[in-house]
Amino acid sequence: MNVKLSVLSAGVLFFTGQALFAQNKSNDTVAKETQIEEVVMVGFGQKRAVQEITGSTSTMKAKAIDDVPVASVDKLLQGRVSGVQTGSSSGQPGGFASVRVRGVASINGGVSPIYIIDGVRVSSGDLTGNSTSANILANLNPDDIESLTVLKDAVSTAVYGADAGAGVIIITTKSGKKGKPRFNIGFNHGVSDRAVEGYRGLNASQYQDLVAAQVLNRIPSLGSIDAVKSALANQEIGGLEGASVIYNSDADTNWRDAVSSKGAYVQNADFSMSGGNENISYYNSINYFDQNSIIKNSSFNRLTFTNKLDVKATDKFRFGTNLQMSYSKIKTLGNGGGFANPILGEYFLRPTDPLYNADGSYYWGNNGRMSNGLFNNAALLELNSQVGKTARIFGNMYAEYDILKNLKYRFVFAPEYINIEEDQYSSPLHGDGTNYNGLADSGTRRYFNFNVQNILSYNFRLEDKHNFDFSVIQEAYKSDFRDLRASASAVGALSLSTISNFVKMQSIAGTRAENSRHGYAVTGHYDFDKLVLLDASYRRDVLSNFTPGQKAGNFWSAGVGIDLARLNFIREVEAISTLKFRASYGKVGNQVTANPYALYAYSTNYGDLAAASYSGVYNPNLRWETIKPFNVGFDFGFFQNRLTVSAEYYNKKTEDLIYNIPLSLSQGLGSYVDNIGDLVNKGFEFSVNADIFKGSRDQFNLSVGANLSTLDNEITSLYGGDVNTATTTIRVGEGVRTWYMRKWAGVDPTNGDPLWYLNGVDGETTNNYNAAKQAVQGSWLSTIFGGANISMSYKGIGLDAQFTYGFGGKIYNDWANYMLSDGQYTLNYSGYADQMDYWTPENTGAANPKPIYGGNKLANRASTRFLYDSDYIRLGNARLSYSFTGDVLKGSGLNSVQIYVMGTNLWTHTFDDRLKLDPEINLDGTSNLNLPIMRTYSIGVNIGF
Repeated sequence: MNVKLSVLSAGVLFFTGQALFAQNKSNDTVAKETQIEEVVMVGFGQKRAVQEITGSTSTMKAKAIDDVPVASVDKLLQGRVSGVQTGSSSGQPGGFASVRVRGVASINGGVSPIYIIDGVRVSSGDLTGNSTSANILANLNPDDIESLTVLKDAVSTAVYGADAGAGVIIITTKSGKKGKPRFNIGFNHGVSDRAVEGYRGLNASQYQDLVAAQVLNRIPSLGSIDAVKSALANQEIGGLEGASVIYNSDADTNWRDAVSSKGAYVQNADFSMSGGNENISYYNSINYFDQNSIIKNSSFNRLTFTNKLDVKATDKFRFGTNLQMSYSKIKTLGNGGGFANPILGEYFLRPTDPLYNADGSYYWGNNGRMSNGLFNNAALLELNSQVGKTARIFGNMYAEYDILKNLKYRFVFAPEYINIEEDQYSSPLHGDGTNYNGLADSGTRRYFNFNVQNILSYNFRLEDKHNFDFSVIQEAYKSDFRDLRASASAVGALSLSTISNFVKMQSIAGTRAENSRHGYAVTGHYDFDKLVLLDASYRRDVLSNFTPGQKAGNFWSAGVGIDLARLNFIREVEAISTLKFRASYGKVGNQVTANPYALYAYSTNYGDLAAASYSGVYNPNLRWETIKPFNVGFDFGFFQNRLTVSAEYYNKKTEDLIYNIPLSLSQGLGSYVDNIGDLVNKGFEFSVNADIFKGSRDQFNLSVGANLSTLDNEITSLYGGDVNTATTTIRVGEGVRTWYMRKWAGVDPTNGDPLWYLNGVDGETTNNYNAAKQAVQGSWLSTIFGGANISMSYKGIGLDAQFTYGFGGKIYNDWANYMLSDGQYTLNYSGYADQMDYWTPENTGAANPKPIYGGNKLANRASTRFLYDSDYIRLGNARLSYSFTGDVLKGSGLNSVQIYVMGTNLWTHTFDDRLKLDPEINLDGTSNLNLPIMRTYSIGVNIGF
């Protein structure tokens, strides 16, 4: 083998200042590589060569997915795929991840992409009820995934019609390959902590000092902080007698430590078997995943089984099955403002309250309440439970028959069954359950969906240069949902939390909902020697969710591409592999999120009486929410595509936005659904990938990549006026979720008063909150985002790293009015330790106003004081591995062995020093005191034989 290094560039093409190098290979090797044609999955299980694509797609291969210790694949998209943003509202294992493709396409309608597995749509999102929260995609084994392709423009998505407006994510699962059986075993184990430290709570000494300072600022005649402490301890201040417990306690409880798990772990075990011959291929796998949160009694575990079979029965007839079965169990905790929420307790409970009694049992306070009337969250984690169990069966069965040489018929039948059991138990010993002698809530949610497809495909070639491909598609989809829930009180035996062990029935409720969709589509593709490319599609969908006259929607797309690298005079330039222009335009639908969206909804009870009453209103004029995406892109490839560059511009317009219009209370209903306006998402996407060094295992290999996306989200018309709240606005010229609040001007250094800008922008300030005007203060959406990756190896040692970043967005801390209350709530709810940086005559440059018992001029009301720049850079994943050589494994019966160490969310840098929330928080730009996102360190091994 020739290992001499040679420069592939001509001295003018460089990547980050470095020329591209490669180890020389034999001509046979190069010839074989040039014959490999990369394919992309497009609509309905069909494949197309990358060179033939006119639309906008991005693909993530199995290598980027394997071994990463996350429960669901949607959490891996951030920074890896251009144009895609993700966020997690919580660090709950198995929890839901928000995904947005090229911005937010709606206000109330669908904003999340649909998911297609091997050509068939599957359920996604959170399908649970009120007791728990879980991501149904977490029931899919990521180790079964061969590739993940994001479809982003009209020509790529229009074939899916009514549901494709927010994007389509196509997941292709692994299949067996021709050859002897292959066995693979993988195992990893890891430990987790907080990815971001977050806000710390006050310790006992800080809390005592802060409360005393606030009281002194309210009653200056008390003289000094020490005098206030003494007066409070001895109940000498009228109306504040209850504060004596703060100063007559020796406790110094760290409520974060009290609820944190000391050994949060994650483990994943996977076994697969695959193989095949000329007529049969098979793939089987079994996987077990188990992850614990860094907060006690929060976890997710899953068992999956996959059986995939493809059979070539005759030269003309083929059939196959793909069976996926899974069972998962999730333990969740209270969130938001629920007093059982352990994250809330970290900041609301007083550090001067003890965690335990002298005998080691949990301290429950007087009459079952802590000194401020709340509950011991650490005790509730052991006494209460919220458990969800999900069983999912997905079957994908197909049959193909070659009617003629180039005419093929494909039939697909794909049922999906999901059964979710949820149980919530509140102990009678402590917490919300005490007033009811225990509470239980149990429910079962059942989803049965099925998809039927009939596809007729015809392709042919003329003169070896003109390629034609046509398809006619019929698809029918039906969903049947049933829910049954009951709640009861007065537990019989403490050891049994099932609802049958409770004496008094509180409520019984049930729901049944059905919806269906059927559609017809035609697609066409033409290319002239892969030089000129043309694509077109048309689809008509009929949905049961809309009213008569509005049920049907028509969707279409057209795309064109020209690869100039196919021209003879450019072919002579060896350095150029691809020089392609592509453009597309079309009309797609946006999925409906309510059921039924435009029909009457009924409530079948009225208090304790049997009755039928309206809970929703009919709108005969409600129209489809439609999206018209335009896309233009350029693809460049050099040195046999060792260096690739892509640049795109997109403009995605949504028409007839659907929104809940508020109604007056006199009308008996809270709102009705109507179309209110239009919006547009537009921006640029850039990606570059380079194999700088590429050779054998024993040589140095280096590849790098990066992507950058921009986003401009803007409402272009509203049929009514602006829609304003205390913190947000919907108005022409601004984004879907635009922050709209008073602008914080800091603290008056002369007296510690809070200040706001009078006009909401700049200039004159005021200490009168009501005199200051609200103004637009930015958007929660990042306007620039993306990622970068590097992969290198040498003599079996591999190092991979992946970074993500985002700039231009803003995050609002919607609980800061309690946590940084400047005296309004501190006596009852201790809050953040950041409160200690408050104004005094000696600290005139403080971050917080003078704390005054009862509050300081509404300083803690909504304003940009609690609005932070979300700009960040994160090392999302890093992996160090070693692969053993064949010589070492010779005689062992093993084909491959790799050991590795890995870290996820290893490092995060934020550019706003005030921001202590995780910057990749849920994509609505707010925090709801959910479980913190985790950083994980793991070690693992993969064995093939």
